[in-house]
Amino acid sequence: MSRRASWRDTVGGLVAARFSLFGLELRDEFDRLAQMIGFAIAAAFLLIMALTFTGLGLLFGFWEYRVIICAAFGSVFLLCGLFAYKQLRQLMHDLITPFPLTSEEFAQDKKLIDAAFNAATSMKEEHDGQSAT
Repeated sequence: MSRRASWRDTVGGLVAARFSLFGLELRDEFDRLAQMIGFAIAAAFLLIMALTFTGLGLLFGFWEYRVIICAAFGSVFLLCGLFAYKQLRQLMHDLITPFPLTSEEFAQDKKLIDAAFNAATSMKEEHDGQSAT
């Protein structure tokens, strides 16, 4: 019975350690996400303000050519939007796997548990084979 308790304690400790690692990586992912959102909002606001004031300055500076200037700014915005869309699709495609350390540890744990159960099964079969003779 103490062997089962030992196994239970070992597996329980293993699971607790893995969940602790998962929690740390999850917190890191949330911190990184919060930073990315903050920088994205700041960059979007500042770029929109810069483009607005530049566009208004050009529009009022060259009032006779307002249609041409509006068309030029529209095409610049279109090109920038297409570029941002392309970059976003590339980022989504090249997205790294989340929680790489936890996944690696779980894979190693699975190998160790499979090896332990295979060893226990083979020992039981040998024991059964010896007792049958």
